[in-house]
Amino acid sequence: MARSSGLLKIAFLCSGILISTLTSGQGLFSRQNVINQYTTVGIGGGSSHYWGDLSPYSQFYNALYTNVRWNGHANYTRYLTANAGVRLQLSWIRILGDDYTYSQRNLDLFWQNYIRNLHFRNDLKEVTISGVFNLLPSYGKGGARGRLDFTPYATIGLGMVAHSPQATLPVTNVIDPPTWVPLRDASTSGQVLPASTIKMYSFVEPVLPVGLGLRFKINEKFDITFEGNIRLTKTDFIDDVAEVSYADEALLQSFIGPNADLSFRADEAIHSRTRDYRISTLHQIWQDVDKLNAGILNPNTWSPSDLRQFYGPDLPGTIRGNASNIPDTYATFQVTLSYILSNKIKCPVLK
Repeated sequence: MARSSGLLKIAFLCSGILISTLTSGQGLFSRQNVINQYTTVGIGGGSSHYWGDLSPYSQFYNALYTNVRWNGHANYTRYLTANAGVRLQLSWIRILGDDYTYSQRNLDLFWQNYIRNLHFRNDLKEVTISGVFNLLPSYGKGGARGRLDFTPYATIGLGMVAHSPQATLPVTNVIDPPTWVPLRDASTSGQVLPASTIKMYSFVEPVLPVGLGLRFKINEKFDITFEGNIRLTKTDFIDDVAEVSYADEALLQSFIGPNADLSFRADEAIHSRTRDYRISTLHQIWQDVDKLNAGILNPNTWSPSDLRQFYGPDLPGTIRGNASNIPDTYATFQVTLSYILSNKIKCPVLK
């Protein structure tokens, strides 16, 4: 709730800044501002990155090159003054988090992620309205004709994102293809249980996009832009994982059925998304007394189910997510080709 209130306050502040900027200098319909108004449409794509319980903020840089996915977008921008405009953007953004692949970066540091063995993907359908502010003032001929060959800019706005995290079902062999299923239906944090205090998360959430970009003029009709944009959210369930204890498996099975095993996945011998065997690395972890102190287990007779003695729902209080309780965040790097709908100098309105 506090995060939601904070987002709204920031959004109202941004709106005030945008309105102040756009209406300064004798107003939107002053002679100079009318001359400088023009419109662009753009289309592009790029990479996407995620931070949350499966990609911790403490190792922020890892998300820039680990479990990277893609985004595509289209936008409509109206420049209301020479240096400020409003942009409407529609985006399709896929993000992914995976304990198995993330932990490969540093197994000594992320061995607990390897044990936990959670993963997700989420296709985010996003609509945002942002202010666009040139950081180098543009002057000259007016309208698109007066834009600079090179312009750094900043953006900030507000939007909504529709999402539904998914994961692959557990497998017993490496032959079958992955089967992706919605995680919300599996109530992996025990939301459906009668005594649960955890609310079911929404499929639609507000986002606050903040970004910096570089705009290059190709010719009179086209620009190309490079933009990095981070989205702040108020939810900890973009990845379906939060700072909560594991749900009681027997109860979850009675309410959910077969998909209840999507909550606890540490005892899977095969990683269901990549079809890689996990046993040899798990053996290394068990035999390291600085980790689970499970070296007493016989590696010749050990199986992943033995892990329950040391980790998971059988140990009350074991946390399924990270202990930060920070809402999830995602970011995009985008390349956009924009077309100038009109670059003619307009006559100012008569007064």
